[in-house]
Amino acid sequence: MRFSVITPTYNRAAFLPKAIESVLAQTYTDWELIIVDDGSTDNTREVVSQYKDKRITYIYQENAERSAARNNGIAHAKGEYVCFLDSDDYYLENFLTDLNQAIIDNDNKLCLYFHNVIAECERSRRMFAEPLLNGEQNILKCLFAKSRVVGVWQAAIARNFLNDNLFDTRFSLWEDTHLFFRLLAQYPYKQTNVQGYVVIMHEQSTVLIGSRHVKICDVKRYMDAVVDLENNYRPLFSKYVTKDDFRNYRDAKLNMYLYMARSNGQYGVAYTIAKKMLKNSLNLKNILTCLKLPVHQIVKK
Repeated sequence: MRFSVITPTYNRAAFLPKAIESVLAQTYTDWELIIVDDGSTDNTREVVSQYKDKRITYIYQENAERSAARNNGIAHAKGEYVCFLDSDDYYLENFLTDLNQAIIDNDNKLCLYFHNVIAECERSRRMFAEPLLNGEQNILKCLFAKSRVVGVWQAAIARNFLNDNLFDTRFSLWEDTHLFFRLLAQYPYKQTNVQGYVVIMHEQSTVLIGSRHVKICDVKRYMDAVVDLENNYRPLFSKYVTKDDFRNYRDAKLNMYLYMARSNGQYGVAYTIAKKMLKNSLNLKNILTCLKLPVHQIVKK
């Protein structure tokens, strides 16, 4: 079997049919779809049961967050490559055909095969994730320098690469980048021109909800994941990225959260994040950013 498509889901019964039907509609047919229900309390089971295709497997687990759900899917996967499809997204019909051809064109070499992602909002589509700088000598250095994240929806992963590399279940934010940075430090990758994964931008999106109301606990969880990668996987990264690279990465993400909190008028949260920024890196840029906070607060009022 070529592809194992893993779809973790939690109370997304209204979105799930579009995701499932997009896989069923693929012009490439050598796939399996593993739906991992992470303890849904809606009618997810009933929705899935309507589809009788033998290539679809439904797995129920008690709620344990998406990292555990994805790992559960990986444990049941039989395909040569593992792909992830979030339950509120979908594939264009030629996606797996094009991805399979890209693998063939690369002499069937085992790789992380990255593809482009499309965002769909109010019936319009646009490119969402830029290519991962194919051909760079130090891809991790570039990703850190650009403070990039790598989402599960951006790549097909050779299943063998996941034998000793799974999602860290301690983290529910940045958990996909945590995994991909580990994989990129160990295995070859290939950026393809394939596009066909569509991310639906909707009001119930976890990312959108998080940006509209920043929580300090989320900021901490995000930073904890970055720090864990630096501290507990140092041998993997020592020849690719430095301590300064990690510090600058944390800086960029704290600035991102500060900007969101400030834009939302969450000034108490913004000041707390500002303190974290100065503790992480006491540089002129951070000092000026923090000093501007009272000015922004007055102007907003």
